[in-house]
Amino acid sequence: MKKSLGIAFTLMACMSLAWASISLNSSRSNVYRVTYHTGAVSPTQAAAVLKELDKIGPGANEAVVKKILQQQGVNLSLIKQVRIVPAGQRREKIPLVLILMDPKDGPAAIAVSDPGTPSDKPSKPTTH
Repeated sequence: MKKSLGIAFTLMACMSLAWASISLNSSRSNVYRVTYHTGAVSPTQAAAVLKELDKIGPGANEAVVKKILQQQGVNLSLIKQVRIVPAGQRREKIPLVLILMDPKDGPAAIAVSDPGTPSDKPSKPTTH
């Protein structure tokens, strides 16, 4: 019993270290999925952005997302790109909102947020 608890604890510790090393994070609601850079947006802010986007419903644009980010206290000077990727472009049912500090992180952010990524896409984002 103690051995299995030790193994479980070790696995959880390894998983938390792996999770902490990812600089892009993904959150999901019924209407949108948001992938954001953790250096600019906190998980609490991202959850608040999702809540506001859910109130608006489908059809939000980049300007609306920037306004919500500003209302949530996000430093917009750190955000270099806000992009909405249509659901159909990703073979998903809901659109993806990318909130990036570096536009070059876009492909990696899409790959991280898409559980069905082809093997030729990166599985983890790169940091610059």
